[in-house]
Amino acid sequence: MAKYNCITLKVKNGELIGFDKLRQPEQNILTNGDVVYIYKGTKSRKIYIGQTKQFTVRNKQHYNGQEEKFNTADFDQVIILISSYFNGSALDDVESQLITYFIADNPYSKKQLVQYDNDEIINRTNGNSVNDYRDRERIASEVILPFWEKDLYPNGWVSTPTLEKLRNEALVKYSPIKELTIQQMELLKDIESNPDRSFVINGDAGTGKTVLLTHLVAKLLKEKPSQRIAVVLQPNWIKTAKDIFRVYGMNNSNLTLATSTQLINADENYDVVVVDESHKLSRKFSKQMASFNKVYKGRFAEDENHLEAIKKLGRQIVLMYDVLQAIRPANMTREQFNEATKDFEKRYLTTQFRIQAPAGKNYTSEDFVNGIKYLLYKDTGLLEQTNLNPKFDRAVFQDSDADAYFGYFEKEPLKNLIDWVEEDRNFNPEHINRVLGGLVEPWKQADGKDPSITHWHEGNIKRRWNSTQENWVYSEDVDAEEQIGSVFAVQGIDLNKVGVLVGNDLQVDSKGRLFGNPDNFHNVNGKFSKDDESPETAQEFTLFVLNIYYILMTRGIDGIRLGFWKNDAFKQYMKETLEIK
Repeated sequence: MAKYNCITLKVKNGELIGFDKLRQPEQNILTNGDVVYIYKGTKSRKIYIGQTKQFTVRNKQHYNGQEEKFNTADFDQVIILISSYFNGSALDDVESQLITYFIADNPYSKKQLVQYDNDEIINRTNGNSVNDYRDRERIASEVILPFWEKDLYPNGWVSTPTLEKLRNEALVKYSPIKELTIQQMELLKDIESNPDRSFVINGDAGTGKTVLLTHLVAKLLKEKPSQRIAVVLQPNWIKTAKDIFRVYGMNNSNLTLATSTQLINADENYDVVVVDESHKLSRKFSKQMASFNKVYKGRFAEDENHLEAIKKLGRQIVLMYDVLQAIRPANMTREQFNEATKDFEKRYLTTQFRIQAPAGKNYTSEDFVNGIKYLLYKDTGLLEQTNLNPKFDRAVFQDSDADAYFGYFEKEPLKNLIDWVEEDRNFNPEHINRVLGGLVEPWKQADGKDPSITHWHEGNIKRRWNSTQENWVYSEDVDAEEQIGSVFAVQGIDLNKVGVLVGNDLQVDSKGRLFGNPDNFHNVNGKFSKDDESPETAQEFTLFVLNIYYILMTRGIDGIRLGFWKNDAFKQYMKETLEIK
């Protein structure tokens, strides 16, 4: 039995044509029932999405002459979605999801074709969250999915036949109108209501830091439109962020999106500065791009890192931070970060969003993340700065099922990882799958311009590093899906299935502890100078290598497989540590 029904009516001058010919139960639900509705203008191509408990009353309100959108959009059809699952929580969620999907279905239009009650969505601070109702998964699979694929697409309301493709779009993953967890909503409220306090938002990979960022910016733009807001982003994410704020109608002259270098060089003041991936902010250091060090002039001349300079630019600073994601010596040190943020409010995100354990398994995504953190960092002393749960279920690493979330290949790592991600593409063409690798094969940034230069070789297989770091997963290169991704191309990025080549830059010492070997590590700017080989710098280098693999191993939504690249020692270490038989 279908878990939803939909009613389509023509609209003329605000009148619902054919309403009186509907069956009595249909009239009753439209008069006094929970529904989500979508108006469409055939000529204008505009869409309006909303939800209500009294559709006939709401329709009259839309057409009472007070709503500019309805005075000019020339809507001539409306489709009303009803379901036994619908209640207050579900209505909010379904409305938000449909708005997000419709926008992602039409991302390149210059006009704002998808409309909704912006005030209602952005101001839903006391509303419901993704944790609030038990039928959310059923609604996604039994209502939203079939409604889109069996009703909206066949009848020309949307142009994308399946939601699976849209779910992988950044416009959906980082939508600033998606429903949030209670934890995320409380953080938003804290930040907005305390404009004279600055915040560090700590969270593991995949805990929703970037989603929180887009929501925060959208909310501030709506609630305080006169405020100047700056968002500091990594280069590989700026284009995506611009697209997100543009298509959601939230880009205006008071919003600046820039790298830390660009923002500091511009030397302007802001009410709020939000920094994504603040663990990657630079410090004064010789081995990095010269432009990173040229910011220390004028009122920034005495600063030791980019964060000290950024603090001078904003009345309120909000930092998204993960202590396990700094990956090179030029990143500011933990001590520098702690000193610079000693007066900041510290908050923590704990819910794992990215990683999805397969249905029917007893282990969870949190078990996987906790296990990876334990595997890599158990001897570093760093885990006390994270929210590690040492009682994670090791079953996630011991599951030998072909569709298990985690697995590994003992032999021919490159061939097997490539075969694994490509097999999944055959079953799920919409998936964004990649093979990634530690920095264990030599490469130059200039190599990206020449597809004939390859870096990874196994038998007759030849693969090259990622051709670009910016927007790599959406690269138009003919061999884009075949390239091996580095950490620089995927940090902060979601993928579906991920193969990871663990190289011999990560080794095991005589005491059974992991350490980074700079002799097998091929990133000049990722190593300390030869004249600085103290135990302290050796330990820091080890952490950079560990952080790189932590990032690579936490990219996959639907699954991960490891391949051991000239590194049987780590394979054995992994089996012993995670009790894999």
